Amino acid sequence: MLFASFAADQEFLQVQQASLQQTLPPPEVPSQLEVIYRRWIEHETRRRIVVAMFVLDTLHSHLFQRQPCYRGILAKDGLDLPFPTSAATWDCHNIFAWRNLITSEEAFSLSELGPNLPFLDAFQSSLLACYQIYGFRLSINRKQHDLIYHPPKSLFQHTLCTHHALALSTHTPLHALLSTASESWLFGTKITDKAKWEESKATLREWISSDNAIKATWHATRLLRLSFQSQNDLLQQETDSGGYLHDLWCLYVAALVCWAFGYGSTNAKAKPALMNDNAEGLAAEYLNAMAVPEWKDLGNVAGIWAGYTRGLPEWVRTKIGEVGMGGLLNGAEDVLFRLVEGESHLVEF
Repeated sequence: MLFASFAADQEFLQVQQASLQQTLPPPEVPSQLEVIYRRWIEHETRRRIVVAMFVLDTLHSHLFQRQPCYRGILAKDGLDLPFPTSAATWDCHNIFAWRNLITSEEAFSLSELGPNLPFLDAFQSSLLACYQIYGFRLSINRKQHDLIYHPPKSLFQHTLCTHHALALSTHTPLHALLSTASESWLFGTKITDKAKWEESKATLREWISSDNAIKATWHATRLLRLSFQSQNDLLQQETDSGGYLHDLWCLYVAALVCWAFGYGSTNAKAKPALMNDNAEGLAAEYLNAMAVPEWKDLGNVAGIWAGYTRGLPEWVRTKIGEVGMGGLLNGAEDVLFRLVEGESHLVEF
């Protein structure tokens, strides 16, 4: 409904900042400035709500591989959204300081973004990451399979985790991965149709030997390194990435991607590492070994290192357990526990 409302009222939400700047009264007329400031708050609030819904919808549709809500509404004539003002302008409550900020800020929409982007704050960066993955999926649908999704240089640091999570999801049969690793469970529901269960395993087997698996693993290892190497721990910060559930779910999926990619390796049968067996150190060793500049370079190290993921599931499981979110993450913790403890019934898939 929100996207449909936006589609029907785009002119209101797309009020150009340039025209606002031209109508700003001088600071000597604070009463008029206050009226314009209040009007701008109304417009910007609605714009930011639409942007936030687009970001959440993109995250949900990619990380759970569901149909996006904006399909057929915003995408009908090409997706374009108003670009939100900076956090400094949005958070400013002094009308005179706000006037100075708004007059110096360049206004543009997503379709007008060029290669030389300004510095982005967290909210703007989240929008850009989701918008670019939207365009990347269009390229995938056009059978341009050789593409790899690189983040723009101006992307806010914390949004890189979101970037890599969205990118790996475009190269992964997520439902097949989740149901296979959890032994026929998908989002808390048991797959009772044996044919569908066998189809999921077959899909994952085919994926493991594909370029898509290499690309997904490249993004997964980068996401995990970002979290692993952060001095303050990305999971404990207030970031633009949507909070604990999103962060931990991304870590879980990334760990499963690495596990599945290395499952068929000759060195994948080694005993899984428990935490007191230095799982964190083993996870770091694996992630450092898999750190290559491009996805095509992963083949040079995968033959040796792909199966050495035994510290990774325990490290991610511990992170999930520390927060204790419940719900889907309870199931995720159980899956990782079975992989770590060797209690999984997945002899082969």
